[in-house]
Amino acid sequence: MTTENSYLYFDGAQTYIEIPNDPDFSVTTTGQLTVSAWIKPETLTFPHTEGSGYVHWLGKGETGQQEWTFRIYSQGNTENRENRISFYVFNPEGGLGVGSYFQDTVQVGEWIQVTGVADNQSQQTTIYKDGIKRHSDVYTGKITPEAGNAPPRIGTRDLNSFFQGEIREVRVWNRLLTDSEIADLYNTNNIPTNGLIAEYLLTQDIAPDSAGSHNGIIYFPTWIS
Repeated sequence: MTTENSYLYFDGAQTYIEIPNDPDFSVTTTGQLTVSAWIKPETLTFPHTEGSGYVHWLGKGETGQQEWTFRIYSQGNTENRENRISFYVFNPEGGLGVGSYFQDTVQVGEWIQVTGVADNQSQQTTIYKDGIKRHSDVYTGKITPEAGNAPPRIGTRDLNSFFQGEIREVRVWNRLLTDSEIADLYNTNNIPTNGLIAEYLLTQDIAPDSAGSHNGIIYFPTWIS
């Protein structure tokens, strides 16, 4: 993980990053999508949750055009999913989603690397924690992803819930990373450049895409040195 002089803090109420919509971020367009990020929760009981008590901390989708998202469940949620972290794909109208998850004890202030994979060829999702594959699920016959106009966002998905803590090194590839590539990404910080379409280090006061041209806009930022 990169360490710089300052980093972005997500306040759990309004801080988020919005990236202009582009087909590069849709699994329907690319056929395959890998998204990786480091997160450090500042709390396990988030102040702004949705649904049964979860936060969308990175994703692409809005009403009528849902696509994919990462969730973390707040303590006290109504589904007994304490600390669960998930990666979902959805039907456009929402409501039904299929995803992969892990449900480990999460420590406040502890960095976790999360990688989600969506593959329209095998029609399945996979999630990795700290470079290790944890769970896969098949969405054949259940989910038919479609590209929508919603922008990708970091810290939230559709402004209905907000992550509190830190998120860094968000990367998106238009292909499947192999198990060994994802392990190396965690263990040695070896960044695969093949298929890398966007990279947001979030260690300075803007959100440039250091891998391409998908620069993001930060709303209501707090920077910690």
